Amino acid sequence: MSRADMANADISKLGKSGAASGSAGSSKAYGPGEGPQGQQLYRAEWVREPTHAELAGYMTEKSAGAKWAEIACQTVDHNRVENCQLLGESPAGSGLARSLRQAAWQFLVRAPRVDGKLQVGAWVRIHFEFTPGAVK
Repeated sequence: MSRADMANADISKLGKSGAASGSAGSSKAYGPGEGPQGQQLYRAEWVREPTHAELAGYMTEKSAGAKWAEIACQTVDHNRVENCQLLGESPAGSGLARSLRQAAWQFLVRAPRVDGKLQVGAWVRIHFEFTPGAVK
C-alpha cells in the first residue's frame, strides 16, 4: 500500500458519528469535513430498506448484541452506493459497521437533491439501529 493509500484509509479523518437517521426525510447536509476526504454528508433516503435476509449473511456472532452502526457511502446511478466507509458503531469493535459496509452493494438509496438537482456522486450517511431479530 502506498503512502497516499494509507493516508486515504485513515479513518480518524472521517469525523464523529452524529444522530442522523437513515429513514426517509430531507436531504439535510452535514457540515463540511464529516465525510471521507472532507466531503459533505447527506442523510440517506431509502428507496427500499434492506431486508433481514439481505443483511443476515453479513452478520457475525460478535455483532449480534450491537445497538447501532453508521457508514458513509457514495451514491451512484440506479440508486446504488459504493466506496462505503465505516463511521461508527456501538459497542465499539462489534463489527456491525463492517458487516453493513459489506452488505451495502444491495442498498437502494436515493441520491440527495440540492435546489432540485440530483447529486449523484454525493456522500450519504447511513445509520442503522438494531433490535434483536429486527432491523430499523
